[in-house]
Amino acid sequence: MPQSFKKYQLSPSRSIFIKLFLIFLGTAFVLVIVIRGFFFLAIDRNHSFKSDLFKNLTKYSVQLVNEIGTPPNRQRANALAKELGLQFRVHSPQQSWTTDSTLPPISSLRVDHTFSNATTQVGQFRRHPFVILNRADTQYVMFFLHRPFGELPAWSFAVLAGLVAMVIAGSYFAVHRLIRPVQWLTKGVNELGKGQFDYHVPVTSSDELGDLSLAFNEMAMQVRDMIQSRDRLLLDVSHELRSPLTRMKVAVEFIGNTQVKENIQREINELEMMVTELLESERLKSQAGYLARVETDLVALAQDVLNDYTSIGPGVELTAAPSTFSLSLDEQRIRVALRNILENALKFSRSEFGPINVRIEKMTNTVSVSVQDFGQGITQEDQAKIFEPFYRVDPSRTRETGGYGLGLSLVKKIMVAHRGNVRVSSKLGKGSTFILEFPIATKQTHINDSEPK
Repeated sequence: MPQSFKKYQLSPSRSIFIKLFLIFLGTAFVLVIVIRGFFFLAIDRNHSFKSDLFKNLTKYSVQLVNEIGTPPNRQRANALAKELGLQFRVHSPQQSWTTDSTLPPISSLRVDHTFSNATTQVGQFRRHPFVILNRADTQYVMFFLHRPFGELPAWSFAVLAGLVAMVIAGSYFAVHRLIRPVQWLTKGVNELGKGQFDYHVPVTSSDELGDLSLAFNEMAMQVRDMIQSRDRLLLDVSHELRSPLTRMKVAVEFIGNTQVKENIQREINELEMMVTELLESERLKSQAGYLARVETDLVALAQDVLNDYTSIGPGVELTAAPSTFSLSLDEQRIRVALRNILENALKFSRSEFGPINVRIEKMTNTVSVSVQDFGQGITQEDQAKIFEPFYRVDPSRTRETGGYGLGLSLVKKIMVAHRGNVRVSSKLGKGSTFILEFPIATKQTHINDSEPK
């Protein structure tokens, strides 16, 4: 799979679940504002409605004043206030009293003159209507107040908060359940990126997300079948080429022209190398291609491989390494990986900048072998693809930069088989650094960290 295929995880700031939940909360808030605005326009600003309301309240207030009597009976007013849930204020030269000491004085009330006259004034106090009736020298004020929140029991607020929390929690879990397929699809994409083509996303609904999950599973199966068909074809062709190559190597020995003989041998060797790399790559993916791990000194192994290239321009130099570093490795396959990386570096590095630099360094949980060349460098786009089979940075295959794009792909498979990794860091015009990373297993690793070489 392409190296650019990254693992994505939903973060809280980007999660579609959080976004949907916030949309629901925002929608609820907007609906409250819209409904409140509607009632404000339909009731508070409705002239006809307010006119009818104040007329009815005025007639009702006249009946209440008649029950209080003239002169007003305070005990009777208190009884009516308790029975009907409203309050009275009475003011005259002889007496001034109220059924509720918190009520404002008459002089502070704002009267709505649109619906008032000489004997009757109406208005609102704290958004509750009131009516003032003038009888001779006495003013009667009726406050039609709802039950204030302060009189509600304390547990009622806890019940309200609990109900609101239950509604929000219900919305939370409903949304979470709704978008579970998105999380499963994300995991499926990650598994597909790892090459796990047998992974199937659960399908639990028949909606759009269910259709998407079905489409994803079918796509994964098709990709798996295509890759298996390609690998099978390459493997079959590689096996079939073995016999003709052997016959060609025997036949070429009978050619008398030395120059022609060498050219043909070079082509045969290159083709044989490609076949070998194809077979080795396929063998690593099969159960029969298990690693023959033995306790190996990685530093000695790297130095032994480097010795084969010190005389090849521009040369190779081990610039830093511990004296020994033992790991459980498949020695032969690690040799192949190191050779492929070194040959690739020697092929593209410029001799005027000196030899290839090789470093072996211990990290916290890994040990790395880095190979730095001084070539033309690799673009970001190519860096994401160079470990794919048959991919070449330079699509034109020349004698100097020949190859079939299998070397780095084989390195990748060898490192993955060792539960390690290979990566590249490159700058155009300055060169590239390939880094082989091996995991450190405590029980099977012996390290001697002496001074670097």
